[in-house]
Amino acid sequence: MSKIQKLNKKTLVLAIDHLKNVDSDFKRILNKRNNQINTFEKASGFEGLISLIVEQQLSVASAKAIFGRVKLICEDFQPIKFLELNEDKLRNTGLSHQKVSYCRNIAKAIIEETLNFDELEKMEDKEVIQTLVKIKGIGEWTAQCYLMACMKRLDAWPASDLGLIVAIQKIKGMKERPKSLTIEEIAKPWKPYRSVAALLLWSTHDKD
Repeated sequence: MSKIQKLNKKTLVLAIDHLKNVDSDFKRILNKRNNQINTFEKASGFEGLISLIVEQQLSVASAKAIFGRVKLICEDFQPIKFLELNEDKLRNTGLSHQKVSYCRNIAKAIIEETLNFDELEKMEDKEVIQTLVKIKGIGEWTAQCYLMACMKRLDAWPASDLGLIVAIQKIKGMKERPKSLTIEEIAKPWKPYRSVAALLLWSTHDKD
């Protein structure tokens, strides 16, 4: 197995150079921003994964507020402590019934050792995705974002993210939102640095 590279200062420079070389729109935006890109970082393990479940289909501000309330009632943020909380208490934080169920599924998987974060670190990206999506509540978006934000992998690509889709439409001057196949074709040249491409696209969602 080849050495798994992670996003750090050195690989970020390599990623920026690559993206500027293969995409003139990225070159324009990066030059305008002096190569500055906002990061997307979360704790690894249980806490990071739960925070991503909270973020599903919510604004960043709403998700941050809800997750903050969850952490207030579960100060020792461990799976066994989380499972001790009753549903009403969790629902009062703003979590939906469905998300409470998803979070509990993750906590149980960790306790039952069907999800092992140390083992995930040894896996290639594809295998990490396959492992995570076996747990009910974790889909492709959540798994890809876990790769990016919690594991610092370089080529994570949450292609279904609405913010990415809108940003691609905007910087490419497209009249309509691109379909999934079109997005994959557009993103091909960005490999193996699609995590950095996603960070840049998110940063241009409001303005470039």
